[in-house]
Amino acid sequence: MSIVNSFELPSSDGSIDEGFFRTRRDQSVIGWYTVGNKPTAADSAVHAHVSELVDASPSIFLLFNPDIQDDAKQLPFAVFESALTDGTEADKAGKFVQLEVGVEAGEAERIAVDDVANESASDSDPSGQIASLSRQRNAIAMLHDRVRVIQQYVSAVVAGIAPADHEILRQCAALVATLPVMDGSEFNKELRTEYNDTQMVSYLTTLLGQLNTLSSVTDKHWALHPPQSEDMGMKHGLNPKMGGQLFGSGRRRGTSRR
Repeated sequence: MSIVNSFELPSSDGSIDEGFFRTRRDQSVIGWYTVGNKPTAADSAVHAHVSELVDASPSIFLLFNPDIQDDAKQLPFAVFESALTDGTEADKAGKFVQLEVGVEAGEAERIAVDDVANESASDSDPSGQIASLSRQRNAIAMLHDRVRVIQQYVSAVVAGIAPADHEILRQCAALVATLPVMDGSEFNKELRTEYNDTQMVSYLTTLLGQLNTLSSVTDKHWALHPPQSEDMGMKHGLNPKMGGQLFGSGRRRGTSRR
């Protein structure tokens, strides 16, 4: 039995609105959950009510413990089902039997969680970058191997070599449906745009760096070789205040003025 989804129901007096179950006919209700340290008599009454509504037999009771310590090694929840006495369920008597549970994760989720955990543990490692790249390479290699196995199986089914397992094919179809769909031409156009933008930013950064260097060299040149005096600059046709640019004399040539 697997728990893949849950939803909340308002319950103040121990009763449950049955309308919530009628609107979710596409889902199979297998039990209910609440918070607490251990099952109580009120939980037994609710469990008896839920057992009459759900399709699963017997129904399960998931109890979350909010007071568990942070350093505890056990999961913060427990799963119970009604105890059987002489072939009948003892819901009203408040007798529950705790079940063994486990947490399973998908392949992609395990890869992501393992990568994050290893990165957090190696923050103080001076060679953490190399270790991180090695983990990513191993994860990508493992993912590539799994995808190749799927591709080989589907090809064998299409060729009639391997028998078709509809459950596996449905899982493959669900996996493909989760991948983003992108047209090849649109992807290439977006890639070229991103590449051009990156190159433009790189060129502008280099140009600004060169201009900054040129400005620094110019300032050092004027600091080491300042003009001797304003008169000397005027004598040679240079005006220090104008940045050493050439300018004409006060006498106009080739023009007449009345």
